Parts: sequence; structure tokens; C-alpha cells
Amino acid sequence: MSAPRGLATVSPLSRKWYDLSQKAIEQGKPHFRLGQKKIYFPSARVILLRPNAKHTPYQAKFVVPKSFNKLDLRDYLYHIYGLRAFNITTQLLHGKFTRSLPMPFRARRRSPQIKKMTIDMQDPFVWPEPQNSYLQDELDLSEESKQYFQDRTSPGADKNKRSLAFGGIIDPEPAAENFVPKKLSRQMKNKKQKALEQEKRQSQEELIRQYISL
Repeated sequence: MSAPRGLATVSPLSRKWYDLSQKAIEQGKPHFRLGQKKIYFPSARVILLRPNAKHTPYQAKFVVPKSFNKLDLRDYLYHIYGLRAFNITTQLLHGKFTRSLPMPFRARRRSPQIKKMTIDMQDPFVWPEPQNSYLQDELDLSEESKQYFQDRTSPGADKNKRSLAFGGIIDPEPAAENFVPKKLSRQMKNKKQKALEQEKRQSQEELIRQYISL
């Protein structure tokens, strides 16, 4: 029966790399060889997930782009968050088949694959428990959003009413309009028309008077 593999049976090269990484960590330097390609505005989306029951506080799981490899995630976490990632494992989930309509009316299609990576960390991290006030805020937001949707999709004359959801801060206050009776509006238009005609007649008379004086 062979003896268990320990530090005494580790190859000299592996022992050398281990000592170099530990020395770099003690000195506050990168424990790996940095990449040569500089990216100043990374566009990759890396999402931290809640740990599963099998994960320890020293492990973290991320959703990464499918083009990411282990070295990319290690560089990304170190340069942006200062997090040292060890023992990175990769998991590529197959895309699920979905149908917009039941068979045989619509063919099925496969959703995109999801790539996840799990890392080991030096320090533990425990997700904080959600607070009751946060849960209540989420419920209030859901109710207000539902109320605003109902106000915006109301039929008939109600669709022009101002929504009172979110304290009424979404829809602006309706602009004030002066009420002018039809009879008064008609009289004012007639006066305006007569004034324009009188001004035009006076300008014509003034022009004729100038020609006569010549």
C-alpha cells in the first residue's frame, strides 16, 4: 500500500512554485505571473453568486463570459478588487430547450450556455442576511409598480388621469389652462380681426396720401 502524498513527496518544482507564491503574498505582490495585455475599460460581466450548501466560506462562485478562462478571472479579481483567487474550477452548464408555443406549432430552441467558476480565497466571506426593512421596501416597490401599470393601462377617460403611484412623482402636474367661454372667445376673435383690418386700411390710406402729395 502506497504512502499518502504529502509535502515530502511533492516534486521540487511544485515546491518551488509554492514557496514563490507564499513569498509574494507575504510581500503584497501578485502570487502569479501577470498578463501582458492591458485592458483599461473591461466590458466583461462577472456576477457573484450566493454559495451552495457544499461551499465553504472560503469559496466563491461567479458567472463569467464564455470567453473567460481561469487566468482571465484571476487577473480580473486581483486588479479590480484586490482578491487573490486560488484553485479555480470551471463549470459549463448546457443550455435548456425552450418552446414559445406547445408542440407541434413551434420548434424548440436552446438558450445560451452559462459558464461558472469557483475560486478558493484566503479570507472567509459570509453573505449577509436580508434585513426586514429591505424586504418591506421590495414589497412596496412591487405594489407601487403594479399600481402605476394599472393607471397607465386604464381604459376610457381614466387613461388621461395623473397616476398617484410612488407619491405622484412620476407623472408631472398638469399645466393650468385658462377657461374662456365660447361667446367671449368669439367676441375677442372678432375684435382682433377688426383691429387687423383697420390697421391694414390705415396703412393703405397712408400710402395713397403719400402718392397724392407727390
